[in-house]
Parts: sequence; structure tokens; C-alpha cells
Amino acid sequence: MIRKSAPTLASLSCVALALGAFACSSAPPNAPIETTGAGPSGSAGSGPDGTTAPSGSEVAVSTVSGALNNNSGTGVALLGPQAPKRTLIERAFAALNPIGTAYAAEWSCSGGTLTPAFDGPGSYSFTPASCSVTWLNGKSASSSWSAPFTLDYGSGCGSSHPVMEAQDASCELTRTSATGGTTRTITGPDGNTYAIDHDTNGAGTGWDSTVSPAPTDAGVQVSCGTGGCVASRALVISGSHLTGTVDIGGHSTIIWNHTVTTGSGGVSVTGAAAERVVNGSVTVQHNLIHATSTTTFSSIHYGEPLCCFPTDGSVSTTYSEGSNAGKTESMTFSSVCGEVTLTSPDGSTSSLTLEHCL
Repeated sequence: MIRKSAPTLASLSCVALALGAFACSSAPPNAPIETTGAGPSGSAGSGPDGTTAPSGSEVAVSTVSGALNNNSGTGVALLGPQAPKRTLIERAFAALNPIGTAYAAEWSCSGGTLTPAFDGPGSYSFTPASCSVTWLNGKSASSSWSAPFTLDYGSGCGSSHPVMEAQDASCELTRTSATGGTTRTITGPDGNTYAIDHDTNGAGTGWDSTVSPAPTDAGVQVSCGTGGCVASRALVISGSHLTGTVDIGGHSTIIWNHTVTTGSGGVSVTGAAAERVVNGSVTVQHNLIHATSTTTFSSIHYGEPLCCFPTDGSVSTTYSEGSNAGKTESMTFSSVCGEVTLTSPDGSTSSLTLEHCL
């Protein structure tokens, strides 16, 4: 499929498909990677461009947001590190366009498919869309996925629609990645790459085997509440191992390595579309620096259906292990999609743009 000039949403790698958004945003490959500002002291090593690894708050929010949106069918994260208050098309270009505005371009996309066609309970393969873009100056970039996700709908699910918000109380959905994880890779015009891998087989991947809840290989699960998923649902992250690398000029550096869990109770989600509210806690093991943090979601509002991230409220993250043990950070969300303020454990504040919906 080819699109000339500004692409339609159907041609983007982060379109709101029937099952919503997976890992939908990325920094431009030639821009600073993991631009998380003043993260926790010593929160990771720097990449080849002097960038910093994400805070516990960012990892927790990114993981919950991705899990929430890929089953609701309402969220799309189309952010890159540019000025806020951009249109969806401008956000989409930010994800792949590291050389400035270039609306005269050819786009080619494939994927974005559910196989077989949805027909109720059973196992399905979801392949997110992969896209490439070539500008008139000959420069090109691409966004590609390494493998599909598996979606298992339980016996209590209906056959009317794959989106969980349309399902009744007895429906349960489990999402799992391919063996070794499912990776989205952004390749820039100079050959630099940026890849984030989400492996739902997280058992044994955390740096501390005593951390509770211990990660398992059970995937990301959504269970509808008594009034159906449109009213409420439980979201359980059994054990997600998130790794990320950046390759600039042939120099490859690991900048993400985290293990994320919620425990069997998960986090609670009430409401649908622009009325989604999340409560609960998420544990993050920071495997590169041997730290552990717990992020608490308290009435966090997801108020923009076309945004993967929260648009109101703040989360609080407490570190139980590592150099910041006993200290707390907070992340406050704004009405502009992905624009947040991080208050680090040392009390300093920084404005950040969230870039990953995992």
C-alpha cells in the first residue's frame, strides 16, 4: 500500500486497529534516545549519545499503558520528542522522521492483521503494521516488527468483536509474545537503529530472585468485571521483560532492561474510551543497575481515546532496592498526550515526553 504526501492513519505503523495499539511510539533514530531527563540517580548507564535510561515511573506507565490500550481499541501513541500539541499526523511523522518536516514522501505499509478472522474464543495471531517511508531527497526510514503477538480469548468471550470493551463479564484475554520477545525496530536514514523488545516470558529475568511478586511466563491478561469490560476489568502483567538497544554508527548499547509485574490481583481499570481510570501497583526490577521500584496508580485518568498515555493525575514510585532505596519519585500527567513532569528522588523536576507504549 502506497501513500503520497501526508499519510492517512491507515498507513501508519501505530494505527488504531481492531485490537488497539502495541508499542506505538518511538524517538527518531537520529535524535537523543531515552530522553527521560533527570531520572533516578545512577538509574542506568548512558548510551553512545549521552542519553539516560528511563525512571521506574516511565517503565511502569509505559507497560500499563500498552497493555491497557492494546485491548481497549481506543488508544494510539504517536509521540516523538518534538513540541507538544501536535496533530496525529505530525506525531506520526515524528516517530519516523529524524530529518525534519518532509511531507512529500512515499509510504509503504503491511501487516496490521488478525489471523484467522475473529470468531470468538480461541487463539489468534496479531501482526502489527510495519511501515517504511522514502522522502523525495532519497532518504528513507522504517518501522518493523520481528514477530506477531498471540491473543488467546477464553471460553467466556463472545464472537461479536475482538475489542475487550465489547466483551461481557466472563471474557478473559491473554496476550503473549513470540519466543524471545516481539521487537519493534526503528531504522533511520543514516542506518542508526532503535529497538524495544517485549518478552512476556519474564520468569527468571529479574536481577533479584527474592522480589515479590515473582515474574512468570503467563503473559498479559485482561479479565472483564461483573458489568462487562465496558464497566471494569482487571489487568495483570505476569512477567514482562523489556529490553532496548540503540545502534549509532555501529556502536550498540543496551539502554532498557527491566522486568515488570503486577501480581495476581493486577491493576483495576474502570470505564471505557475517554473515561478509563486505573488503580493499583506495578513492580519494576531495573536489571542494569540492580534496583527495584513500585509504582502506585491512584485514580489515573486516560482521557484522550487517541492517546496511549494518561492525561490527568500522577503516579508515585518508591524504590525499595538500589541507590535510591527508601526514596520516592512522582510523575504528573498533563492534558497534552505524553507530556509529563517527573519529580526525581532528589527533588529535582524535569519535563519529559513519554515515548513508549509497551
